Amino acid sequence: MSHPLRQLLPMGRGKRQIPESEHELPANPVPKRTSAKAACEACRRRKSKCNAERPKCSSCIERLTQCEYKTLPTETHLTAQKRRLSDLEAKCRAYENLYSILRTSPPDEASLVLRRVRSGVDVETVLQSIQEGDLLLQLVLRPEWRYRYDFPYLKEMPSFLGLWPNPYLRSTLHDRALISPSQHRMLTEQLITSEDEMNRMYLVPYHAVSMTDFRLGSVDVAKWTTVSSDNALLRALVEIYFVFEFPFHPFFHKELFLDDLLNDRHRFCSPLLVNAVLAAAWHGYSGIKTRADYWHPENQGYRFLSEAKRLLDLEQGLGKITTVQAAAIINLTCNINGVDELSWSYLYKSIEMAQRLQLFTVSPESSREWQVAANTTAWCLFNWQAFACFHNFRSPLLSEPPNHPLPTYGEAEACYGEIWVSYPASKAPIGICNGEVFVAVCIFRVILNDMAKSFKHSSDADRVPLDDAYSARGRLRVWYANLPEPLRPDRIVLPNHLKVHMHYHVLLISLFEQFQHVEVPDRTDSPASIVAEAKACFETLIRLYYLRHGFESYDVTLLQFLPMLASSSLHGVTEANVSSDVKEAIRSTILLCAKGLREQGKNYYICEAIFRLFRNSLSQQDAQLLMREVSGIEQEDSRMVTMISEIRSQWPIGVFSKTKKNADNTVGHFLNWWERMMQDKPRQASKTPDVAQQDVVEQWTRYER
Repeated sequence: MSHPLRQLLPMGRGKRQIPESEHELPANPVPKRTSAKAACEACRRRKSKCNAERPKCSSCIERLTQCEYKTLPTETHLTAQKRRLSDLEAKCRAYENLYSILRTSPPDEASLVLRRVRSGVDVETVLQSIQEGDLLLQLVLRPEWRYRYDFPYLKEMPSFLGLWPNPYLRSTLHDRALISPSQHRMLTEQLITSEDEMNRMYLVPYHAVSMTDFRLGSVDVAKWTTVSSDNALLRALVEIYFVFEFPFHPFFHKELFLDDLLNDRHRFCSPLLVNAVLAAAWHGYSGIKTRADYWHPENQGYRFLSEAKRLLDLEQGLGKITTVQAAAIINLTCNINGVDELSWSYLYKSIEMAQRLQLFTVSPESSREWQVAANTTAWCLFNWQAFACFHNFRSPLLSEPPNHPLPTYGEAEACYGEIWVSYPASKAPIGICNGEVFVAVCIFRVILNDMAKSFKHSSDADRVPLDDAYSARGRLRVWYANLPEPLRPDRIVLPNHLKVHMHYHVLLISLFEQFQHVEVPDRTDSPASIVAEAKACFETLIRLYYLRHGFESYDVTLLQFLPMLASSSLHGVTEANVSSDVKEAIRSTILLCAKGLREQGKNYYICEAIFRLFRNSLSQQDAQLLMREVSGIEQEDSRMVTMISEIRSQWPIGVFSKTKKNADNTVGHFLNWWERMMQDKPRQASKTPDVAQQDVVEQWTRYER
C-alpha cells in the first residue's frame, strides 16, 4: 500500500524533489513589498506611509504639502544621524585646530590667518591651506623681515652713478634701501607697530606679499583643468601669476576672469585660458626645484602647457576672446622656455583671431562687459607685440594702436581693476597701482611701436634716423613728466614701477647708442650724454630693484634687462682708460648681473642658458669672485649639452640697439659658439689667459660701439 505523504529525509542528506507542477509560477504573482529607507519629514509627522520618491513623494503630491528629506537617498534616519554627528565632531575639531593656530602662531602669521578667515573662506579651506603650505609654509620661506639684500663684492652703490642727473639716487626707495645695519632692530619694531601701510612697501621685499582676493580662497580651480585636482596648489599658482607676471605683462581683464572662474561661467574664462595661466605661473612656484625644465613630462608645468596647446588646437576656429588671450600667454611662456623660434606662430594666431573678432575697434552694440574685455585684450596684445618686436628688431605686427580710448590715470583703476596685496603684519591690503601702470605702459608702447616701424626683416636694416630719435625722445619726456604720483621717480618702489622706468631708459639707450660719436651742434644734449645719463639711471634702477626685492622671485622682464647691463659692463671693464676704482665698481656690477641671471635661471630655462654663457665670458679672476660671492655655482658641461638640444631661440641678448653687424647676437648663436669652443678646447688652452678672455668677451661686446 503506497503512502500518500512525501517522504521526510534528514537535513543535508538529500535534496527535495520538487514536483514539476511546482515549477510553474502562479498566473498573478503577488509583488514583494519594498520598504523605503527613510520617509520624508511630512510623512513622519503624519505617521503615514511614504514611498520616498524624490524630489516629492506621492503622498505629499496628493496632499499638496511640502516634501523635505533630512537623509541622503541611500541613508536611513539612523545613518543620517550618525553622519550629522560625525560632521559636527569634524567641524568642532577644525575650529579647535584653528583656535590653537591663532593662539600659538607669531603675530604676523596669526594676522594672515585671521585675514583669510575674515575674507569669507571657510575654516576647512584655511586649515587645508596651512597644512599644504599655501599660507604659512610659503610665508616661512619668504625672508619678509630682511631689510635689504646686499650687493656682491662691493657693498656700496658705485659713485660714478651720481656723475649724471640721476633722480633715483634721491628717491625714497634709495634712502630706505641704504639704511645702516645699526637700524635693523628699529626697523623690525617699526614694521610691526606701523600704522602706515605704505611704509612696508619700502622696507619689505615684494615677494613676501600675498594677494588679497576673497575669490582665490574658495574657487574650485580643479574643475578647469585635467592636469591636477590639488586646489591648494592650483590656487597658489593663480596667485603667483597675478602677483608676479600679470602686473607688467597682462593679457586679459583680471576682474572678469576671476568672476567667471569663481562662478563657472565660460565667457571670459575657459579651460584653455586657465591651463595657459597655470603653465606660466609654474615657473614662479619655488617649491619645485626643476620648474625650469619645461621638457620633462613629469613636470606639471609641461603638462599644463601641453594641455593648453591641445585645447588651443581645438578652439582656433571658434572665435572666443579667451582663445586670443591664451595664445598670447603661450607665446610668452614658450619664449622664456627658449623656443621662441617656434612660438611666434602663437602670437600670429592670437592677433589674427583678435582681428577676426574685431577686438581692435569699438563695437557700440556690444555689452559693457564685452567692451571692457575687448578694450583690455586689444591693448594687452598691442603692448606685448610692440615689446617683442622692438627687442627682436622686427617690424611691428600691428602698425597702429587699438581704436579704444585709454582712460585717464585717475580713471584707470575703475577700468582695469586693482591688485590688492598684504604684507606680513600689515593691517590692511595695499594696491599696486595696476590700472595706472597699465595706462602708462600703453602710452609708452605706442612710442615703442612707432620706433619699431623702422626695422625690416632683413639683417642689414637701417637704424632709427637721428632726427626720429630726438623726436621720440621729446615724446618720451612728455610721457615721463606726466606720470602719475605713484610712478614718479622719487616714489617708485614695486617691481612693476621700477620696470616702467627701466624700459624708458633702455629705449633712450637703444635710440642714441648708435650716434654716440656723432656731433650735433644744434642740440643741447649730445647722443653721448643722453646714453651716459640713461645708462647710469638704468643701472641704478637695477641695483635698487635688487636691494629691495632681490632677484629670486619670478620676473620674465629681467630676462631682457639683466643681459643688457651685463654686456655693457663687460665692455666697460675692458676699456683701457678706466680707473682702477671704476673697474672694481664695474666688476661688482658684472657679479650682480651674474647673480641675477643665475637666480632667474632657476625659474625659466633660457635665463639659465644665458647665465652659463655669461659665466664662460668672465675672466678667471671674475669667475673665482663669482664662485666666492654666489654659493652653489658649479660647472656642468652636460647641462649645456642638454641646452643645445632643447633651445631654439633667436632672442637677441646683450644689445640695446640694432646695427648692421649684430644679426647673430642671439641665444642660438651663443650656444653654437659655446659648442664650437668646447670642441676647440685644446687650441684655446694654448692661448694666454688675456687672449682667451678677449675672445669670449668679444662675443658679448663685438656689437658695442
